[in-house]
Order: sequence, then C-alpha cells, then structure tokens
Amino acid sequence: MDTFHLTRLRARARRLTRSPQDAEDLCHEVCLAVLEQEKSGARITRPLPYMMTALRHAAAARSRRTVRETLIQEEHEPQVADAELACLCSQVLARMDSLPVPDRALLRCVAFEGLTPSELAEEMDVPVGTIMSRLARARARLRKAVGIASVF
Repeated sequence: MDTFHLTRLRARARRLTRSPQDAEDLCHEVCLAVLEQEKSGARITRPLPYMMTALRHAAAARSRRTVRETLIQEEHEPQVADAELACLCSQVLARMDSLPVPDRALLRCVAFEGLTPSELAEEMDVPVGTIMSRLARARARLRKAVGIASVF
C-alpha cells in the first residue's frame, strides 16, 4: 500500500464516520483485511477500489451495529420502579424458601407453574375449598415474613 492509497482511504473514512477516531479505526480494519487477503494468497490487482469498497462495507456494518446496540440499550434501560420491583421479588423469593415445605410447594405451583386452585385440588385429590384455605394461609405467612400488605 502506498501513501497515496492511505491518504485517499483516510479522507473517505472521515467522510463516512463522525469522528477522527472512528475513521482511523475503519482505515485500520481495511488495511488489516487487505493484508490478510494478500497473506492468504489472494492477489488484489486494483487495491484502491478494493479498499474503498471494503471501507464502505465496514462503515455500513459498524453503523448497523451502533444502531442495534442503541436500540437494545434504550429498550432495556432499567427504571427505578423496575429496580424496586426486582428487590421486592428477590425478598419474596428468599422468604418463600423459609416457609414450610407444603406452603412453599403450593405457592410455587400457583405462582410459577400457573396452576389454578381447581387443578391443584384435582391433582391432590382434595376439595377446592381446602386448597383455597391452604393458599390463603400460605400467602398470609409469606406476607408476614416479607412484611408487606399483599403478595400475589
């Protein structure tokens, strides 16, 4: 690569990017790609057009990555309410583990597996009213353990 090619490559990179650092990074990527191609035995007959095309492709790929990363960051930006809810959920789960095994199992079936009291009653072969009473007591114990007004 001669100085003329690098000068043109840098000028084009500055037009394609928003900062001198990004332009320099793109130039490095393209130069490395050219060197890797030559090392693998490929012969580049017209290096300047090849480098300009590679530069354009690298700039487009970088732009797509930036847009994707920005969208992901904006989409999953935690809010204060989310943090408070996460703390509360963590406390509830920790306190759930301290409950007696039958209460814990019953709450897990309802909360995590999505079973209804009637499904539980059928599965355990007990009346629905018994399941409802057990659930009420388990929830009351959990509320007392966590120290909040209502759970579930």
